[in-house]
Amino acid sequence: MQRLFDRWVKQMMHRDLRRSFRRICWVGPAPALPDDRPVVLYANHHHFHDGYLLWLVIRDLLGRQAITWMEEWDRFPFFGAAGAYPFPPDDARRRMATMRRTAHRLRDEPGTALFYFPEGELHAPETGIHPFAEGAFARLDRLFPEKYWWPVAIHVTFRGEALPTALLTGGTLHPAADGEEHLRLETLWKSLRSGEPEMEQVLLEGQHSPHETWDFSFAQRFFARYL
Repeated sequence: MQRLFDRWVKQMMHRDLRRSFRRICWVGPAPALPDDRPVVLYANHHHFHDGYLLWLVIRDLLGRQAITWMEEWDRFPFFGAAGAYPFPPDDARRRMATMRRTAHRLRDEPGTALFYFPEGELHAPETGIHPFAEGAFARLDRLFPEKYWWPVAIHVTFRGEALPTALLTGGTLHPAADGEEHLRLETLWKSLRSGEPEMEQVLLEGQHSPHETWDFSFAQRFFARYL
């Protein structure tokens, strides 16, 4: 039953991504993550589907298990099948329990990746990368000492199609926080916004719009009377 439910949640997330994007692409070479240490992936948070996009990268591109801390887990507990742990903003006890559970899992399953949105809130991309909470990276360093940090930028853009294209890219792994995390992520994000990437790997083909699939040229003779 659990395997069946896991498959249903994965199919639901893929279906939602296909309906929301024309394509989802990884920019640059596929990363080589270490097998002996977990990774804490930190990313900008400009779009509703950011968590889905990171999940797709970890599961489909890298073949790893994923963990994310979810404020609204109680409303949508089925996301637990995709690695979501409860992180309610009004319950410090449950947040601490989730952090301890995460630390144990990262220690016992080093091939796991944790998603972290250091800006702390979903916001419009026009406002750039918001400042990170002071001391947050240092606290997580103490909680997860045996891990690598990995900056991943997300940019959603239109390419003359009805649905947008999502672009993701990753930076260099680093073992500990050094105060340069905001600069690393901002630099990656700006690189995606600067123009057409030279190297893309399509992770998921999304839904085609009508102008890509429909052709009514056979009706030209009928509608020529309106010219």
